[in-house]
Order: sequence, then structure tokens, then C-alpha cells
Amino acid sequence: MLFLQGSEVIFKVALSLLGSHKPLILQHENLETIVDFIKNTLPNLGLVQMEKTINQVFEMDIAKQLQAYEVEYHVLQDELIDSSLNDNQRMDKLEKANTSLRKQNFDLLEELQVANGKIQNLEATVELLLNNECKLKQSILTLELERKALLQTVEDLRTQTGSPGGKHLLTRQDCLDAN
Repeated sequence: MLFLQGSEVIFKVALSLLGSHKPLILQHENLETIVDFIKNTLPNLGLVQMEKTINQVFEMDIAKQLQAYEVEYHVLQDELIDSSLNDNQRMDKLEKANTSLRKQNFDLLEELQVANGKIQNLEATVELLLNNECKLKQSILTLELERKALLQTVEDLRTQTGSPGGKHLLTRQDCLDAN
């Protein structure tokens, strides 16, 4: 087991044994009697208890617990450092933090104003493009109607000239004479 999981297994076995015997350990009043209990009782474990302990060791993942304890340790260290500072130092530290936050707030406000300006410009551009699109659609519709009318006029002129296939077209002079 030591070769499989490394030295971490020693801590896992210790935690498993202490956890499974916690009620018995808590009955003792001082460290000496606890140490005697651990020396005398734990080595005399039965086979079932040893198998249970080994299964617990294989299932145990102490990395997450250790990481949580590490975070808690750092938080406590920061609190201890903060509490050891005198009031003036704490006030200076808070004023610096406040100044820094105000600067960040001001910078973010400027970025927000720039972004709002860009948004307004883009909205105006979109509105202008939509208006242009409507005008172009209207122009297309008008041109299509004009094209239909011109095609109809051409067809009418062909029928008036008597050439249904359009093989004989009027000359310019004929058109001027017709008017």
C-alpha cells in the first residue's frame, strides 16, 4: 500500500484509525491516556477491523480536505496579520484600497460612457441603413412598375405597327409622324 499510494497512505491510515476510534479516544481526559490507548488498543485490532481500515484508506481522498484546510489557513493568516496592524496602518491600507477602487470605478465609468456612445452611433447607423433599405425597395418597386409599363408600351407599339413578332419596327421618322 505504501508503494502504491506513497507516504500519503500513512496519514490516511492514521486518520482512518483515529476516526473509527473517535468515541473511545474522546472518553480519555488527557493526552497521556490517549497515547496509552493508541499504543495498547490499536495494535490489537481484529482482522475485520483491519480490512475495514484498509478499505477506508483506499476510498479516502484527503487532497480536497487538505486544500480546504490550506485555504482556511491562509484566510486565518491574513486575518492574523490584519489584526496585528495598528489602527493607523489599517486606516492607511483601507484608504489605499478605497482610492484604488474609486480609480477602477472611474475607469469603468469612462469605458461605459464610450461604449454607450458607440451603441448610440451604431443604432443611428442601423436606423439610417433601414431607411435607405426602405427607399431602395420603394425605388425597385417603382422601377419594376415603370419597366412593366414600358414593356406594355413596346408591345402596344408592335401591335399598332402590325408586326406581331416584332420583326418590323417603326423607324424614328414613323414614330415622329405618329405623334
